[in-house]
Amino acid sequence: MSQEPSFTFYTYSAATEPEEQRWAYTGIPDNFFGDVHSARAAVMELRNDIIEDPDGEWPRMHIEKIETLPVSKDTLLAFLNDGVGAFIKRYEIVETIE
Repeated sequence: MSQEPSFTFYTYSAATEPEEQRWAYTGIPDNFFGDVHSARAAVMELRNDIIEDPDGEWPRMHIEKIETLPVSKDTLLAFLNDGVGAFIKRYEIVETIE
């Protein structure tokens, strides 16, 4: 009997977001990356775009590491029906970008 794999991905969010609401559906999609370097590069690009705007205000951003539940029919259904939060086994903030 084979064990279903789980995966590690990286994403980011504003540091002002309450942790208990982090995975709630807001209508704004999260961006996910296969490694921390890609996530950091995306945040830095976003930061540069915002600080170039005279009216832009940069919020601190968290780079987050997530580990999914093992992939199975049930966990995929939970993901599709309940959103990404239902598919996360473990979550941690790995870096904050000021």
